[in-house]
Amino acid sequence: MPFKAQHGGFLMSLFLLTVGCSTPEQPEFVRIKNLKVQEFTEEDINLTGAAVLFNPNSYAITVKEIDVFVKVNNQAVGKVNQVGEVKVPANSEFEIPLNVRFAPQEVFDNLLSGLISYIMKGEFEVHYKGFIRIKVSGLVFKVPLDHTASVKI
Repeated sequence: MPFKAQHGGFLMSLFLLTVGCSTPEQPEFVRIKNLKVQEFTEEDINLTGAAVLFNPNSYAITVKEIDVFVKVNNQAVGKVNQVGEVKVPANSEFEIPLNVRFAPQEVFDNLLSGLISYIMKGEFEVHYKGFIRIKVSGLVFKVPLDHTASVKI
C-alpha cells in the first residue's frame, strides 16, 4: 500500500510537471475594431480604434509595450507608443487602444482640397504597422501588426 501511494504521487507530480511546462504560445492579432474619426476640425483629427488580439494560453499574459506607426492616405501621421504593463486574462480576446491625433495638414496639401476629397470619397485609408510586445511566462513575444483599413465619416 505505501508503494502505491508513492507511485501515485510520482504520477501526479509527473502530470503536473508536464501540464505546467507547456510551451507558451504567441498571442495572435485578430482584427482592428471601432475605427472611426472621433473629431475632425481645422486644427485636429482624432482617429480612434482598437487592435484585438487573442491570448491562446491557459494563463494570464502581460502587454509590455505598443510601438505602432500610423499612416493616413500613405502619409505618416503619428505613432501609438505605450510602455507599461497591462495584465490580460487566459484564453481570451483583448483590446489595445490605437488612438492618434494629427493635424489635417499632415495628410492634405491643402485643407480645403483635403476636405473636399474626404467628403467625396467619404473615407480615409489608415495603415497601422509595428508591433505589440507581450510577456508570456518569462518569454517575450513581438506580435506584428500590419493592417490597412478604411475609416468612414
